[in-house]
Amino acid sequence: MIEQVRQNLKDALRYINDRITGTVDVGIILGSGLGSLVDAVENPKVFPYKEIPHFPKSTTEGHPGNLVIGKLAGKRVAIMQGRFHYYEGYTSSGVAFPIRVLKGLGAHAVIITCAAGGLRTDLKAGDIMAITDYVNLMGANPLIGPNDEQFGPRFVDMSEAFDKGLLATVEDAARQEGVDLKEGVYVAVLGPSYETPAEITFMRTIGDAVGMSMVPEVIAARHLGMKVLGMAAITNTPQAERKLSHEEVLIEAQRCSEKLIKLILRVLEGV
Repeated sequence: MIEQVRQNLKDALRYINDRITGTVDVGIILGSGLGSLVDAVENPKVFPYKEIPHFPKSTTEGHPGNLVIGKLAGKRVAIMQGRFHYYEGYTSSGVAFPIRVLKGLGAHAVIITCAAGGLRTDLKAGDIMAITDYVNLMGANPLIGPNDEQFGPRFVDMSEAFDKGLLATVEDAARQEGVDLKEGVYVAVLGPSYETPAEITFMRTIGDAVGMSMVPEVIAARHLGMKVLGMAAITNTPQAERKLSHEEVLIEAQRCSEKLIKLILRVLEGV
């Protein structure tokens, strides 16, 4: 299994590297409805996921499914325009594979964004929350299975899942841009069903926002020794007395995108 994963990674990297020049500085993963950042990329090279050997395919609405490589804020970036979720049926190794591709392209850090529901009463749709820590309620981990020491150790220290230096950088960026940046703990659930009222009551005792992604990528990145910055676009709040829908999430994520893009561009300048 380890040899097969290594070979699959070599195939994917060979395909991409044969079509670009140079290495990547930073990887960026864009969540639901947040894909418009790619419009600012200079001289972009676009790789549809379906064309990259062994790369997973996006099946969720709001995830276009492209790897975009180019220049952004003076840095060479590889942007994942869409991500993968356990609820789509992917295995642990499948969820971790794109992060390993980003690392193989040269990225030493990754900025991970997502759409999330606010749990705190002061969080509202349209807010941006920098993630300081997480609670994994997915019942899954991308490192399950045989460990390859080529990627990282069997047991990964997660005492600093999100890099303090990058967190300080985005805090400074928010001050410069006049963005009211929130901070908090992200609770990760498996999905795809939304949370029950009882689950929300429980989650409010352990976290500040809830979503169905992010954490597998954070674990895989830390396993590889990459620095991680996590930011959540708050797209809905459980206290709002109406039924939740993915369409609402996409609309609110697009509303957040302008603020999020400003912060990412500022962060890239300081990475």
